[in-house]
Amino acid sequence: MNTLNIWGFKVAPALLSQTEHDYLASLPNELPTVEWVWAEMNRVWQLQGLDNKSRLAEQSIGNYYGHPVWLMNGIFTALDPVSATHRSAIAAYLKDTQFKSIADYGGGFGELALAIAKTIPSAEISIIEPYPSKVGLQRLEAAKQISVVPDFNDGGYEALIAQDVLEHVEDPIGLAFQIANATRKGGRVIFANCFCPVIQCHLPATFHLRHTFVWVMKALGLRYLGSVPGASHALVFERVGELTLAKARRVEFGSRLLGPVFNRVRAVLGRIKRMVFKP
Repeated sequence: MNTLNIWGFKVAPALLSQTEHDYLASLPNELPTVEWVWAEMNRVWQLQGLDNKSRLAEQSIGNYYGHPVWLMNGIFTALDPVSATHRSAIAAYLKDTQFKSIADYGGGFGELALAIAKTIPSAEISIIEPYPSKVGLQRLEAAKQISVVPDFNDGGYEALIAQDVLEHVEDPIGLAFQIANATRKGGRVIFANCFCPVIQCHLPATFHLRHTFVWVMKALGLRYLGSVPGASHALVFERVGELTLAKARRVEFGSRLLGPVFNRVRAVLGRIKRMVFKP
């Protein structure tokens, strides 16, 4: 069977299930916009009858994250110039830290890990991904310094990145604690979050953190260092000591009350700014 060509990204059919093959073969011929990708992810979400305001444990959420739409999203992200710019920026930042033990949480398709490996050939990189795709694993075969692991293992990473993860889970602060706890003291944690309703699998219960996430992470015990140059959504924290989840929970409670207010105020100020400075 011939290689499947998705927007110039070639996939060996032997790596695909019949469902994955049929879905990929049905995609548009040309690389779509990110808005099309979001709409397609929403279509699959709705097709499966999911509700982002109800408990995920009571829904078939595993079927959604196992759908080939995520393979499509991985291919799109690999080809998208904006995503590539962000990956390069994060890799360049990590090179400057001179860290060698690096992990990417939820980075199953491997694009960020490959960018880091290219920029820092001496680094040992772990992709923490319990359900990696066969396509992603094949792309990583030649990169001997990259390993795919199902969990944090013993932790102790010098740097750990979580891109587009926390907005998908019902307890983002609990997961942030686990991620930070897997990082050694003096290490860096990079959170690239999108607590915004761009797609329906971004849970509204997390949106209060849009402008308060840094406060909660400070309460957890992380020092905020700013954002990655060239990737302003990627926030950098340093682990400076012991973590205090209980304190973070108290600030999280305040965020649930005040975060929605901050979101509305910032939205209004943004509209006013665009009106005043309209070209």
